[in-house]
Amino acid sequence: KNKNTIEIINSFSSRLKQNQTKIKLVKLENLHMTVKFFGNITESLASQIYNSLQQEINEDLFKGKTFNYKLKGVGQFNKFSVIWVKLIGDIQFLQQVKISIENNLFERLNVPRDKRTQFKPHLTIGRLKKDKINYQTFSALKNLINENKNLEFGPFTIDRVFVF
Repeated sequence: KNKNTIEIINSFSSRLKQNQTKIKLVKLENLHMTVKFFGNITESLASQIYNSLQQEINEDLFKGKTFNYKLKGVGQFNKFSVIWVKLIGDIQFLQQVKISIENNLFERLNVPRDKRTQFKPHLTIGRLKKDKINYQTFSALKNLINENKNLEFGPFTIDRVFVF
């Protein structure tokens, strides 16, 4: 991970925390792009998923290569319950990764496909539960996100898919 990029994310995350003290920030060492969310699954299924993805995706699709992206812009999902940074770059490749994962896991392990049709590559940097929102500063949070919709965070490299 690029150290300068991480510092900029940390700085912006601190601004989020100042505005909404109850926000749950993603630890910097845990920053990742979610391709597929599984929810609660058994350890056995997690192991099968890992083995399936290791061969099909990491060895066949990534082939030891790295893919460089840029992190630019802040946004939100679900009425500010998820605050994220957008990935810019070869989104088509990430779409291909997602489709490969969906097909692989459905065909091999009967894991249901994601019902959402549009994939928006991003890094979640914070989560804010509705009952934890400080409404006295909420309009300032909206402004903070809107004012930073084009903030340049820096480079971000993707070199593998893993299950955690």
